[in-house]
Amino acid sequence: MASSTEQIARTTPRDLPAAFWWLWSAQLVVWVGRFVVPYMTIFLTAHVGMSATQAGLVVGAYGIGVVISTLVGGTLADMIGRKRVLVGSELLSVVALVVIPLINDQLFIAVALAVYGLFNGTGGPVISTMVGDCVEPRHRRTAFNYNYWAVNLGFAVGPLAAGFMAEYSFSILFWAQAAVVLVSCVLVIFFVPETHAVTARAERAVAATAKPPGRAGLLGVFADRVFIPFIVIMFLYSIVYVQSTSTLPLVITAQGLPSSSFGILLAFNGALLCILQLPTARLFNRFSRNAVIIVAIAVTGIGFGMHAFAAALPMYLLAVGIWTLGEMGSHPQAQSLVADLADPERRGRYQGVYGLTHSLALAVGPILGGFVLDHAGSQVLWLSAAGLTVIVCILLGLTAPARSRHLSTMLQRDAERRSQNRNSDEDPSLSPVS
Repeated sequence: MASSTEQIARTTPRDLPAAFWWLWSAQLVVWVGRFVVPYMTIFLTAHVGMSATQAGLVVGAYGIGVVISTLVGGTLADMIGRKRVLVGSELLSVVALVVIPLINDQLFIAVALAVYGLFNGTGGPVISTMVGDCVEPRHRRTAFNYNYWAVNLGFAVGPLAAGFMAEYSFSILFWAQAAVVLVSCVLVIFFVPETHAVTARAERAVAATAKPPGRAGLLGVFADRVFIPFIVIMFLYSIVYVQSTSTLPLVITAQGLPSSSFGILLAFNGALLCILQLPTARLFNRFSRNAVIIVAIAVTGIGFGMHAFAAALPMYLLAVGIWTLGEMGSHPQAQSLVADLADPERRGRYQGVYGLTHSLALAVGPILGGFVLDHAGSQVLWLSAAGLTVIVCILLGLTAPARSRHLSTMLQRDAERRSQNRNSDEDPSLSPVS
């Protein structure tokens, strides 16, 4: 059952503050408008006239921009405020999206996409940081499940709409996404408070009794002997997970299945996430996050291992259904755990470093997976992926006691800050929905 160090509560939508629901709405809007990224390679080859190799280099530059922005965004969120960074990155993204279709030179388009990547990756860790700020620890698990649900709900709609727009004009993709990001930005500007200010007030109120934070800035995060092992382990898991969008379509088409089969699998994955994410969250919340994450990753490993024996669409659907159940338990639970493990005054940096591991996995995973696929075949690839999840589960189990002890300390510090904050000038928009 749930560890005594974790604050477990039956959470209803009314228990979550208004600020969270506006953030949730802004996140949903952004992901519904995720038009450009899924069609970036097609845009570069069919519309701009680049070769596949050139397009790959440009997409790689975009990816590097995203990697940098996740870390820098979290750091800036701690230094100058969450809301300022989120609004600034979204406005700069809008400018880049509007300008790109107006450029004719291939080099300038490549540079503009790389710059867009620098802005586009900032929002994720900053929103996660703000959720951790404004939601009480006992409700965070449910809040991050709602957040993950918004991402998947939006992504289920966005690429489908983008496909119809791309048939008419690729320029519309960029301008439509710019309009959607602008709507999200307006929601944040007018309805979401600066959550970092609340944390800062609480920190000053308990400064005399709080434990010294140790090393400042990113050095303090990388010196955290509990947090860093956790994200390294989760990085190994992410390398496995990204095979679902990198090597899986290659294996399916090599087996003679039509490319539409992969689209069916993605749609099936998205549908399951949209339908089952919230019901399963209620079940998962009864147990400790360490246990849920370990079991969920083990289930993910079973699903990926089943790909080694799949040769027809029904078997692939069964395998995807199994690892999707694992995805429901691993990703949002891990993200809420990061929010609770983080030193409150450096929560943005913690979320940025955690986001960095996923971005790096997106770069490293396809390379490793492609190498194994080329030199050893698909069966070895999938069985190796399943074996790596076993290693991940063992490492998570060995490090779980240290996380539980650290979690107890950080939740106590968070409670002290929030207690002081309730006695100060708390922003009413951070109160639960009435």
